Amino acid sequence: MRRRPMPLPTLSLVLVAACAATPLAGPDAERLLGEAEALVTTRAYARALDRLAQLSDETCPKRLRDRRDVARARAHLGNGELWEAFLALETFADDHPHSELRPAVVEMLWQIGQPLASSDRGFWIFWSDRRAGRTVLEHLITRHPDTPRLADALRLLGDLAYADGDYELAQERYRDLMRRRPESEWVGYASFRFAMSIVDSLQGPDYDLAKMEHAVRELNDFLQSPPENPNLQAQARDALARLKEWRARRHVTIAAFYRRVGNEPGERHHLDIAARAEFDGTEAQVEARARQVELPAATLPEARP
Repeated sequence: MRRRPMPLPTLSLVLVAACAATPLAGPDAERLLGEAEALVTTRAYARALDRLAQLSDETCPKRLRDRRDVARARAHLGNGELWEAFLALETFADDHPHSELRPAVVEMLWQIGQPLASSDRGFWIFWSDRRAGRTVLEHLITRHPDTPRLADALRLLGDLAYADGDYELAQERYRDLMRRRPESEWVGYASFRFAMSIVDSLQGPDYDLAKMEHAVRELNDFLQSPPENPNLQAQARDALARLKEWRARRHVTIAAFYRRVGNEPGERHHLDIAARAEFDGTEAQVEARARQVELPAATLPEARP
């Protein structure tokens, strides 16, 4: 059975596709890439992207693809197309693990992520620059943990989580900064925000007493060697004063519970704590001392013969 001849339009499409997928000769690909790189240097970004569009994976020799990806990212970055610039570099670490251009890529990821994370642009629930910036910075610290921008990225990621009310994630980011970059200028700030993220996760005296004690320790550690920022120091002291009242109030509340269930030793124990000198100046301490007076005198254990 004879096959019908292929229609001319279909045959043309097949030939075009075959030609498009044919790898360029090394000198031709290198010339095209060099033109694109030169256009990026002269800020002719749209023309550079036109050249780079001809260097797909099917047509571009492997040895030139790292330069191609970097040139494409730089062109998008120059055009202000930050997310497109990130997409051009997203798989760079996997595709070109030994490329000499890796340091340039790491710096570009910061140049992409920082402005996105600091932007308030977005459209309802569909997209936002902040969310895109978080994605880029998380990619940076995960795939390029040796980046000189690690402390900056962790600080910004911590601030993003803090602003979103995700205090556990904020604590993780600030803790990583202090642990992985102890020499950074951001360490004092991270120490403060780490403590404050614990405080802000409490929101009142009815919360976890152990977490309150943890926040107090962190704030005291911060105030032992605070950065030269009077505003941070004032916030830390205000938080300590608030925690002092909350902690004393929490012990008074626990004492009241023991009173309701008829557990006098438990009530006495927590009133004694709330009445300590460390809670001087709190309303809860005054209340605790008044309740202590209402308790019967403690019974001393009988002496053994």
